[in-house]
Amino acid sequence: MNIIEPVRRIKEKILSLADRILDWIPAGKSRVLILVLGGLVLLAICLTLISIIVHVKKPDTTTVSASAGIPVDELFYPDEPDFLPDLLVDKPNNNWTADDIRPYWQDPGLNNETQWREIAGNAIDKLMEGVK
Repeated sequence: MNIIEPVRRIKEKILSLADRILDWIPAGKSRVLILVLGGLVLLAICLTLISIIVHVKKPDTTTVSASAGIPVDELFYPDEPDFLPDLLVDKPNNNWTADDIRPYWQDPGLNNETQWREIAGNAIDKLMEGVK
C-alpha cells in the first residue's frame, strides 16, 4: 500500500476545510482574524500547561539526617570489644622460643641442603645468563 495517497487525501481535506472557513470570513479581515485566533489558541494552550504544572502534586522532599535515621551503634564498631572469643591478638610474652616456632618453621637446610642449594644456584645462573 502506498502511503503517499492517504497523506494526499488528508492534505486535500484540510485545505478544502481551510478554504471553506476563509470563504466564510470577509476577504480583507481574514489575515487579522486568523492571527488573532491563532494567538488566542496559543495563549489557551500556554495557560493550560501552566495550570497543569502549577497544580501537579510535588513529592515530599523533607530530608532526614543520617544521625537521626540510623543509630550510631549500627554505623560504627565499638571502640574496644569487651572480649574476643577464640582469638589471641598477641602472645602474652613477646619472646618466642624454639618450641613456639617449631610448628610454623621448617629449616630447608636440615634434610637435603645440597639439593636446595643446587635448585637456587641453577635459578640464579639462569637469571644472570638471561641478562644482557
